[in-house]
Parts: sequence; structure tokens; C-alpha cells
Amino acid sequence: MNGLWLLLLLWLGLIGSVLLLYRRDLLAVWHEPVMRYPVMVIESDDWGAGPVAAQAAALNRLVDILSRYRDQNGSHPVMTLALVLAVPDGRAISQDGQYHRLLLDEPLFAPVRQAIERGRVAGVFSLQLHGLEHYWPAGLMASTDPSVRAWLADDAPGTTERLPSHMQSRWVDASVLPSKALDPAAVEVAIKEETHLYQRLFGEQPRVAVPPTFVWTEDVERAWARAGVEFVVTPGLRSACRNAKGLPDCDSGPFYNNQPGRGVTYLVRDDYFEPGRGHRAEHGLRALARKWDERRACLLETHRSNFIGDEASATRNLAEIGRLYALVLEHYPDLHFLSTESLGRALREGNPAWVEKSLTVRLAAWLSRARALKNYWRVARLTGLAWLMNLVAVSVKINTK
Repeated sequence: MNGLWLLLLLWLGLIGSVLLLYRRDLLAVWHEPVMRYPVMVIESDDWGAGPVAAQAAALNRLVDILSRYRDQNGSHPVMTLALVLAVPDGRAISQDGQYHRLLLDEPLFAPVRQAIERGRVAGVFSLQLHGLEHYWPAGLMASTDPSVRAWLADDAPGTTERLPSHMQSRWVDASVLPSKALDPAAVEVAIKEETHLYQRLFGEQPRVAVPPTFVWTEDVERAWARAGVEFVVTPGLRSACRNAKGLPDCDSGPFYNNQPGRGVTYLVRDDYFEPGRGHRAEHGLRALARKWDERRACLLETHRSNFIGDEASATRNLAEIGRLYALVLEHYPDLHFLSTESLGRALREGNPAWVEKSLTVRLAAWLSRARALKNYWRVARLTGLAWLMNLVAVSVKINTK
């Protein structure tokens, strides 16, 4: 009998050690706000300066599709547009070899601006800052890559999707690899420039920023905060460089919803809905189901490239957006729609209209979130802690019914 008690004490000590080892993440997911309702936002990146006719047509079709659906409160789905405010002026660059840009407020881009404004007035578009450009101009100009040089000199407004992936990062100099950090003073100037242009275009300061390729630094966060940005959308970590292979690296995190950064608040977007890569409505539904099990909002990442390709593909991908909304509303009649900015404010304020206060519901959410911590859950299964947590989870679910 004494041996059994000794084994029990050793097992409890082992469990205590595991909980102590992973206490930071376990406490973080406990403090992360718990949603009262399922929430889904499609976040679409790269819109703005670039191809004119294709973007304007796609944006207008998206307005028509999103306007067909409403949640139980009568609100339409909100798609966020992470906006790029400039592309290279290829003709001017070809003439003198210096960098010149075409700004989104040029008459050339009027159809794109009009489509964006139509969606904003209809309540189906919410605007976010992606960047003045989707790259660091000096880094692009310093590149010796022939494809980059040709792209810079192109007469037509460029699609940044054609650039090598590492060159699409705005907040590092990736003209050489590993990338070089930017001078903080240059970052400050660039952010003042892009936020002032954003305000001139849309009549308000950007409140949400989406770092291009999710590569950015603490200096960028601080400068954004000084310029009025309140929320930064992250994939759950921050990559601060590109490594020798051109891949995002120098990671810090993990980050969680409502976690404070350097003067900003983090929001997590780590699910994808890219119809052009084979994602169908059922894929988005599964992502929403996972997030609702964890009582988190589901932010789905997508890109304009899904909707401005050849006509047949664009039509098929746009239709899949409609299928997704029809499907999620069928399976989750209490699904709520709002913008990422509004979501961020609700989480930051702990708004009881959106944030659950019940201890049992919060405990159930914490248990689900703990299972999503891959390293922790692997160790929990090996030590038997997972069995204990699953037993608690079953008890909590019975008590919340």
C-alpha cells in the first residue's frame, strides 16, 4: 500500500513539473478572452495599388456576394482589406534609374478606390494597413535579381505576388540574405509616410496593421503605435528577419489574442481560406469549428490573388466565398459578424456582450486550448496528465449543459 502511495506522489510530482514547465503558455491561454458567440472574419491581403480593372471587378463582385448574407442581428459579413498604397512607377524608374512610386490616390486607381468605398459604405469591407508598399523600396532597388529588375521597370502597375517571396517583406532589407535590419529612423519615417497617406485616402488613421509576409520588428510596432495603430494581426508569432534560405526567421512568441505588444495589441490569424489553392467551403467550416471549440474568433487569411486570376478561376473562387458563408450560417445559426478592429476592441475592453465571464465556460475553453498546445499536449499524453484533463473536460461539459 505504501508503494502505491509513493507511486501516486511521484506521478503528482511529475504532473506538477509538467505544469510548471509550460506555465507561461497555460496561463496565457487562460487569460486570453473567451468568446460568447462564434465569430468569423475573412481577412484579405494585398488589395490597393496594382492591377486596376481586375481588382475593381473582383472587389465589386465581393461586395455583391457579401451583401447577400446576414447574421441573426442583421449584420453582413465583414471582409477586411489589408491595403497596399503604392507600386513602382516603372516608366519613371526606367528613365532615370531612381525609385519612383504610383500612389493609390492617382487618377489611374479611381475604379479600385470606388469599389473599396462601395464596400465600406455597404458595411462589408473594413480597411487595414498592409503598407505603403509590399516591399522595402531601397532593398528592391539594390537587388541584382533579373526578375526583380524587370518587375521594377514594368510599365503596368505591378502585382507584388510576382516578386520572390523574401523580397515581399517590407520591414527588412532582403536584397541580400540573411536579411539586414532597417535603421529605426528610416522605419519611423516610412511609417509616418504610409499612415499620413492612409489618412489622406480614407479620412482616418489606420487602427489595424497587417505586416507583409508577417516579418516585422519591435521598432515597427513602436512606430505604428505612435502613429495611432492599435492592433497588429499576427500568425501567433513575430518573424524579425529572413534567413539565408530566404525564409522567415528570428521568431519570437507565441502570441495570443489580446496580448500587449510594443504599444499595440496582438490579434491572432492562423487559419487560411485560399480557394485558389484548393480550399473549399468545408475547409473554412472546419477551421471555424476548431476555433469555436476553443472559444476563439476565427480569422481566415486569404489574398487578392484568388480573385484576380483568369476569369474562370476568379469566378469559381468568388463563388466559394459565398458557399462558405452559406455553410457556416447553416451550421452555426448564432454566428456573429464584425470587423477585426471591432473584435479587438471588444476583447481589449472585456465587453460582456462578446466576452464570456462564466467560470465553467472559461474552464472548458482553457482545456480545449491546452490540447492545441502541441508540445505541451504531447508531454501531457506521455505522463498521463492528458487523461486527467480529459476527465475534467467531460465533467465541465456535463455541468455546462
